[in-house]
Amino acid sequence: MATAFALSACSSGGNDNNQSACGNASTRYANPANITENAASYGSIDEESANVEALPASVYPKGSPVDMWGKLKVDTNAAGVRCLCSEKGEPVQLRGMSSHGMQWPGVATLTEANIKSLRNDWNSNIFRIAVYVDEEGGYAYNPTHRSRFVENLVKWTAENGMYLLIDWHVLTPGNPLSPIYRNRPESGKDLAADFFTYCSRRYKNQKHILYEVCNEPNGVNFENEKHDGKMYPEYWNPRVTWNENIKPHCEAMLKIIRANDPDVVVICGTPHWSQRPQDVIGNEPKDEAGKPYDNLMYTFHFYSASHNDGRHIETDVKFWDVNFMQFFKEGCDSVPCILKNLPIFVTEWGTTDAGGWKNFSPELSDMWMKIFSGDNDGKQVVSWCNWNFSSEGGACAALKWNDGNLDPFDKNILTESGEYVFKELHK
Repeated sequence: MATAFALSACSSGGNDNNQSACGNASTRYANPANITENAASYGSIDEESANVEALPASVYPKGSPVDMWGKLKVDTNAAGVRCLCSEKGEPVQLRGMSSHGMQWPGVATLTEANIKSLRNDWNSNIFRIAVYVDEEGGYAYNPTHRSRFVENLVKWTAENGMYLLIDWHVLTPGNPLSPIYRNRPESGKDLAADFFTYCSRRYKNQKHILYEVCNEPNGVNFENEKHDGKMYPEYWNPRVTWNENIKPHCEAMLKIIRANDPDVVVICGTPHWSQRPQDVIGNEPKDEAGKPYDNLMYTFHFYSASHNDGRHIETDVKFWDVNFMQFFKEGCDSVPCILKNLPIFVTEWGTTDAGGWKNFSPELSDMWMKIFSGDNDGKQVVSWCNWNFSSEGGACAALKWNDGNLDPFDKNILTESGEYVFKELHK
C-alpha cells in the first residue's frame, strides 16, 4: 500500500447514494467492523511553535498577482454566490501546480529558480506545497520540512508575487482526527495543532498565504474485496464522515488559525478523498459561539478519466454512470448545484485516471476547465492546482525524468500532462 499511495495523492474513493442518484451506479458496500479512529484527547504543542516570531510583511513585485489582488477573501460574485475574491471583492481565479511529497526524490524541483520559472515561464499565480505527514520520510519523521521547504517557499513565492497554499496532506491514515496527526503515540505531540499554530503565527503578516487543513479525508475497507484481481468502487466502505471526523478537525484548526490570522482564507477537505463537497451543504463549520466561519472554502479533487460525466472508460477506479460534472454545473434531484451553494477550490486535479498512471484524457480535462471557468449555474470561477509539479508521480506528473532543463526552462522536460497544463496556464 505504501507504493500505491505514496507515489500519487490521486483520489481513490468510490460510489455512494447521493452520487448514484444522478446515474445508475451501484451503492452496495462491504460492511466490516467499523474501525474509525476518534481522538478522545489531543496532544501537546511545542513552546517554539506557540511563541514563534512573525515574519515582517512581504513586499510583492509591482504588477504581480499578489500586488494586484492583495490578501484574498471569500465574497460573492454578481450572481450572489460565494467564491474566492480579491481584497477589493472582485472574483479571481488562481491557477497553478501542486508539489508532490517533499520526501521523495522527484521533488527536487522545489528550488528558488523553479518557483521563479513557474511564475515567469508557466504563468502560474499559485503554488501548493503538499506536507505529507506519516508517509515514508514525511513531516512526522522530518520536522525540518517546515523550517526548510515551507519557510523557503513562503519566501520564494512572495518574491515572485505568487500565492502559496500550505496543505496539511491527510491521506494515510484518512481520518484527520487520528492520533497519528493529533496525539503521536511516541511523543504525545499534536502534529496538526502544532503545525498550524506555528504557521498562523509565523505568516500572519503575509498576504499571499492560504491554508488547506486536510487534503483527502478517507476511510475504506481494502480486505477481501478484490474481484477478478481488481478493486471495484461498489465494494468500498466509506467510514470517515463530515460530521464525525472532518468538520470537528476543521473547527479545531480554524480556532487555532483564526486566533493568529483572523481573515486568512482556509480550505477544508471533504469526504471520500475530497470528492463529496455536497455533504457540507447546510452544515458548515462554526466557531464556539455558533457563528459560521468567514473566508472558508471547500475542496473538490478530480482525475478526469475517472471523475467525469459518467461515461464508461476502462480504468482501475471506476465511476461509471456517476455524473460528477452535473453536480457542479447544474446539480440534480438529490445533489443541488455545488457551485451555487459552496465556495469551491480544486486544490488537486489530474489529467489521468484516479490512480495517476494512465488514461491521459485532455478532452475530459477541457470539460472540467470550462465548468470551472464559470460555465455553471452559480457562475462561480473556481481556482485550481494541478497534480503535480514533479518527475515522480505517474502519467499525471508534469515532468519527465532527466530530459531537458527547468533552469533555463526547456519544454522537452514536459510530459503529455505537463504540456497540457502548461498550455492551460497560458489561456
